[in-house]
Amino acid sequence: MPAGAILDLEKFQESERRLTPQRQAVLKAFLELSQEHPTAEAIYQAARRHCPTVGMATVYRSLELFVQMGIIVKAPTLNGTARYEMNKTPHNHFVCLKCGRTYEFHRQQEPVIDRKIKKEGFEVISASMIFFGYCPTCRE
Repeated sequence: MPAGAILDLEKFQESERRLTPQRQAVLKAFLELSQEHPTAEAIYQAARRHCPTVGMATVYRSLELFVQMGIIVKAPTLNGTARYEMNKTPHNHFVCLKCGRTYEFHRQQEPVIDRKIKKEGFEVISASMIFFGYCPTCRE
């Protein structure tokens, strides 16, 4: 289990929410697939191995709860299909225009924030840059 996952479970335990067997199966499935920026469908298929009675609606509700709690975040995608990732240090994404896969790259420096954003009174909480193109496999 990744180091961040332990913190996430502690965050869940500190809340008023119960970690039901179904939610636990969804969380386990997500952790198994987290490097792939999994979709809800992929998480559902993996969660059924841990809890055969888990339904797709429960997966969607659990993922939305985990997003609201800040345990996971929705990753940027090309086609609007939600993909999920751990809520961790800021990083950039590359989305392949052919296969749709999302890759992440850790930044070496903080992103430049347009001064007008702050001047207009907006508060930036997080920033991510998304690159679109073709991955090495799709370029061949």
